[in-house]
Amino acid sequence: MRRLREILRRDNLIFSLLLLLYAVLLGMLDLITKAWAYSSLEMHSPVKVWGDFLRFTLVINYNTAFGLSFGENFPYALMASLLALFLLAVMVWERRKLYKFLYATILGGAIGNIIDRVLRGGVVDFVDVGIGNFRWYTFNLADVWVSIGLAGLILLMLFGERNPRS
Repeated sequence: MRRLREILRRDNLIFSLLLLLYAVLLGMLDLITKAWAYSSLEMHSPVKVWGDFLRFTLVINYNTAFGLSFGENFPYALMASLLALFLLAVMVWERRKLYKFLYATILGGAIGNIIDRVLRGGVVDFVDVGIGNFRWYTFNLADVWVSIGLAGLILLMLFGERNPRS
């Protein structure tokens, strides 16, 4: 009961609401860049941005991360939406502000990819990084947000923090 009162405190709710707005803005920025890529690039035709290292190559990913597939009929959007709702609950429940911020960053990426999957049946990826034939998986800004959030959480969990209550 005490923890619930703490969650419902005005300052926690306001901070969580601001972080939700931040997550939505990240999702919108991702969707804007995907709309640009979808309307400006030709499918599977690389456009050099910074030599051969950074290219924009439009692809639609109908699978999960890194091209992994759970089958054609797997409910990707539904599962991602349920995970995003769980992440939102964890963000609100979390006491530490830096952790809340990192959860919101992951949520921003999830929002962008979920909306894209619902609208197109797949996710628009277009950032293509590598050297020659050695290329990373093509990705988008939502993937960047998720990666930054996860990397931050992993670093905090591995190396801790000086003031665990802030």
